[in-house]
Amino acid sequence: MPADSDRDSISDKATGSSFDGVVNGNGVSDGDAVPRRSGTPTGSMKRVESRVPVNDLQDQPLLSQAKKMLEEQRSKYRENTRGFGWYDWLGYFLPCFVWLRTYEWRNWLLSDVAAGLSVGAMVIPQGMSYAKLAGLPQGLESIIGSNDDPNNPTDPELQERYNHAAIQVAFVVGCFYTGVGLLRMGWVTNFLSHAQVSGFMTGAAILIGLSQVKYILGLTIPRADRIQEYLQLIFDNLWQFNWREFLMGMSFIFLLLAFKFLSQKYRRLTFMKALGPMTVCIISIALMNIFHWYEDYTGVVVTSDGVEKKQKAIANIGKIPSGLPAFTVGWWAPLYDVGKQMVLAVLICFIDICESISIAKALAQRNKYTLNATQELRGLGIANLAGAAFNCYTTTGSFSRSAVNNAVGAKTPLANFITGLVVMMVLLVLTSIFTNMSQNVQGAIIIVGVLALVDYPEFIYLWRTNKFDLLVWNVAFLFTIFLGVEIGIIVSVCVSLLLVIYKNAFPRITTLGKLPGTEVYRSTKMYPNAELQSGMLMMRVDGEPGSRDVPCPSCTLMRSANSIKEFVRDKVIASRRRREEMGDHIRFVVIDMSPVTDIDSSAMHFLDDFIDELAQDGIELVLANPSQQALLQLKRSKLIHKIKEENVHVNMADAVAHAAAVVRQEQQPAVTVI
Repeated sequence: MPADSDRDSISDKATGSSFDGVVNGNGVSDGDAVPRRSGTPTGSMKRVESRVPVNDLQDQPLLSQAKKMLEEQRSKYRENTRGFGWYDWLGYFLPCFVWLRTYEWRNWLLSDVAAGLSVGAMVIPQGMSYAKLAGLPQGLESIIGSNDDPNNPTDPELQERYNHAAIQVAFVVGCFYTGVGLLRMGWVTNFLSHAQVSGFMTGAAILIGLSQVKYILGLTIPRADRIQEYLQLIFDNLWQFNWREFLMGMSFIFLLLAFKFLSQKYRRLTFMKALGPMTVCIISIALMNIFHWYEDYTGVVVTSDGVEKKQKAIANIGKIPSGLPAFTVGWWAPLYDVGKQMVLAVLICFIDICESISIAKALAQRNKYTLNATQELRGLGIANLAGAAFNCYTTTGSFSRSAVNNAVGAKTPLANFITGLVVMMVLLVLTSIFTNMSQNVQGAIIIVGVLALVDYPEFIYLWRTNKFDLLVWNVAFLFTIFLGVEIGIIVSVCVSLLLVIYKNAFPRITTLGKLPGTEVYRSTKMYPNAELQSGMLMMRVDGEPGSRDVPCPSCTLMRSANSIKEFVRDKVIASRRRREEMGDHIRFVVIDMSPVTDIDSSAMHFLDDFIDELAQDGIELVLANPSQQALLQLKRSKLIHKIKEENVHVNMADAVAHAAAVVRQEQQPAVTVI
């Protein structure tokens, strides 16, 4: 017996089939239609009873429905929190207490500590330049409204205003994130498809890796957002090439790859994967302090921030400001410009949610665990609120640090806690140790880390299986590397949404037939031996174009309306042309409504006109498998009376049996009583 999901579709033009929708018992195509009938005869025949509960449906007021949904949520909440103790409630609001309870200290602690130390070592130099690289002052120039240079304001008071505005935006962003998380709106991230996430991840990995090449080659070049800009800057500045930086950086890369290879090759050496980044950091600090390469110069003069500087033999991180950030809760209000700061916060949230969730989904898919998007958004909200309380601008998930965390083998969020401790300790007492660490070690760690996120196998898989998802993958990848991460995310999400709309607006129409010896109705293309019924056109609206056996999961009749109308119209026209030849005609159009979950107002108007159009050719509409929501909407619009309740059935078998009984009754010769 075939599975219930065995569905496919047929299209005359697409498949070259000669089937016209209706055949007689010998498999011959149908004839034309007959003049319109006044109604279905019921007096001298026994109608098939389906017992569709149309009269039992109760139309609840909108307020009652809202109260019911709220009560269901409350019941679900009470059920999920039944028996909670104080520790369980603590874990509900702070998820770290949940996974700490089951933490496998022997198996996970070394990996988490090594990952935390490795990421902490690279966070220090990155954090020093991120605000400058992000162009933070320029983003706030329109809010402050000053003609002074936003990057180097001459007025200390103006600089203070910039700082206050940045903290306020971070506070508003944190409120937005937290609100979205508390309202459990993590479902919005479902629009980020697997193909889009994979394409974005691959493109971003290439960009991040390319951004670190300058440290390996010893180049002094500005930050860029696109692959063509990076390549242009690299080739234009190859005259700065520093062979010492290249040898040291490549040595670190090969050493990291060797650690990674050995950890994968030999089970006993799995710990080496976690020790790799920490080892190269220690080697870098030791060599730089022993040989003082940061004090030697190559004789090449480079320009950085408009200032000419001698190129060092090996560039070091440089002086790191010490001390913890100041407490800035008092800066949160009042806002400088509510409208502009709100708009900026919304834009930041949109881009950061897409980027952060894309990174999180990519790592979840790679490591085979389930992502709780709502919890992720709550975490981002708390992080931004905490940052705004301690002199930080807006923050989100970091691709490079996440890649290194993943590459080193972090097992739990404890690795991030270790990173935080490292940063705090460095700011308090260890700034002098990291001052002379070489910059190329940071580039080597990031390059090796992002190599694992280049998902080319997914491209090959999609090439073989699904061309629509392949298109999304390519859009996400190409737009990310050529137009930047933010544009790549936005465009790929838009393309994903457009494809969803397209798939629902142009679904495939399946012509159904009865499998011999069963009451099961399946695609006539997938099952050529399926029996077609005389006088009937049996059909179902399937899922996306090009899909096989997948009904539309959230299909509304409105999105399928034009496709249904054109499909039936073609069959009726063919029936008219062949009426005289075959003597058969379409009497009923039977639609399997099982994939249809909703009938909106546009669909109601379509059905109203469609029924009239069919009636002009003597055809009646029969519905099978309608959902409760669909029945309720038909009852509200009073279309159930126009369709007629006897033409609505709970399954295809009853619907076809009813239509067949009517056809047989009409085909009986009239008896003349003398």
